[in-house]
Amino acid sequence: MLYDFKLRRCQELARNVVDNYPSWSPDGKCVYFNSADLVAAADKGSPEYRICLSDRKIERVADMAQAGQLAWGNAGFWAGLAPDGSILALRDLSIEEIYSLDVQLP
Repeated sequence: MLYDFKLRRCQELARNVVDNYPSWSPDGKCVYFNSADLVAAADKGSPEYRICLSDRKIERVADMAQAGQLAWGNAGFWAGLAPDGSILALRDLSIEEIYSLDVQLP
């Protein structure tokens, strides 16, 4: 839902699809999101979508499966946008990897 300050009412942006971590584009013209409903329909990868306010069309913009194993939360995998508009995602590298740092201080 979007609130239109001029009309003083809410408008529906999309129905039953924008459910996981929506993020505004830096220019404020589009909303980026991932969706369990659309993933099931597409049945491929981990897609990231956007919907622009001008035409309200849902567009697949990236496949986050290329980023490796993503961290899943209660609402699916987290993704957001950097200030330059590039897509960010949280990877899950697991707790099974242990690293050590051998430092010789003076």
